[in-house]
Amino acid sequence: MIRRFFRFGLHTNVGALQLFHALRQGSILLISILLAQSALATDAIGTYEQLLFIGYALSFFWLDGLIQSMLTLYPKQADAERPAFRFQAYVLFAGLSLLLWSLLQIGEGRIVPFLTANDSLPYYDLFTAYLALNVPTYLLEHFFQLDQRPPRIVAFGLLSFVGQLVVVIAPVWLGWDFRWSFVGLLALGAVKHAWLLAYLFGHARPGWNRKVMQQWLVLAAPLIAYALLGGLAQTFDGWLVNYAFEGDQSRFAIWRYGARELPFSLAMVGAFNTAFLPILSEDRDAGLAQMKRQSRWLFHLLFPVTMILLLTSRWWFPWLFSGDFTASVPVFNLFLLIVISRLIFSRTILMALQANTAILFISGVELLINIGLSFALVGPMGLAGIALATVIAFTFEKIMLILLLYRRFGVGLSRYADVRLLLLYSLGVLGCYVVSLF
Repeated sequence: MIRRFFRFGLHTNVGALQLFHALRQGSILLISILLAQSALATDAIGTYEQLLFIGYALSFFWLDGLIQSMLTLYPKQADAERPAFRFQAYVLFAGLSLLLWSLLQIGEGRIVPFLTANDSLPYYDLFTAYLALNVPTYLLEHFFQLDQRPPRIVAFGLLSFVGQLVVVIAPVWLGWDFRWSFVGLLALGAVKHAWLLAYLFGHARPGWNRKVMQQWLVLAAPLIAYALLGGLAQTFDGWLVNYAFEGDQSRFAIWRYGARELPFSLAMVGAFNTAFLPILSEDRDAGLAQMKRQSRWLFHLLFPVTMILLLTSRWWFPWLFSGDFTASVPVFNLFLLIVISRLIFSRTILMALQANTAILFISGVELLINIGLSFALVGPMGLAGIALATVIAFTFEKIMLILLLYRRFGVGLSRYADVRLLLLYSLGVLGCYVVSLF
């Protein structure tokens, strides 16, 4: 199966993006495991996680909105205009990254205490410099996608995520100061940025089309707002953990290690969503039929793995991450339930149909539910209460998106999902979660 997956990834955009995101999730997971098994204290691991959290909180929304809108706008550009479009995309992303770095430098005294409840964090300057170099490189895998170059997507993924694993873990296991891991990240960001510049040198040309840029920003604005509201749930959860436990870095590490969905599910689902946006934009009916057919493979892969993990997490999780992270297990089991909603792709279809304002409204309601329930449940249930609030809010959002897609566009769930298979697997996952409680 692994050999077939790699072959599929080298020949199709869908497979390449799934493999790319699998490498991303795999590197994150392996870094977490190897840091937990190293001589680093839990507090030091918490510092690393808090720096990642800061970077995510201040960049995820505009990155996601701009990239998703680019994927629907780029195919509509004439071939002669595409090189200038690539140049404009780089200028926009580089400018926003420079602005982000400036904000992080000038506002350090306010941003760090607000997001982490700590006065300062070690390695902050190195991490923010890495962030500024790395963020524009998010364009590269999507340029390769739009150019129909699956092998280059995979090659860039190998550099990015195997490289990240090596530069973060090698200094720690060699007994060097943790600072060298952040020096390594900075060097990796520079190499990736150099690859992006080399690509632009051969595939872009200087030019500026104000009309296209305005169209892009207008299309991106509700998607950025949607991503902000959707990602604010995750950002809020991290903030609440810091707030409720007074910046305790060990407690934050326990939360971050548990608050992860099924390993590789985000990789598979994220790539699936990204690949189908241009497909649905070009031919909705054919895209829906293809989505229903190809999503069955994801069902058969991700649901059984979820059930196995639910039934066995109490044994393998402390062994894998060390006994210091036993308290992460209840949080992890709750987050596994999100896979049911993830495998319903109504949001992707609505984005392709450019129903962005309605998506934004539903996301806002979801965020309010998440915030209210999190505050209500953190007291009696601790970290598990925050996780449960996230699962409930996410499920509500998915139900609303399904109804919106049916009522406004007449696209029922059976048009893009095998409902019988989805129902059987969902009941199986919920049953395994109940069993895991005993």
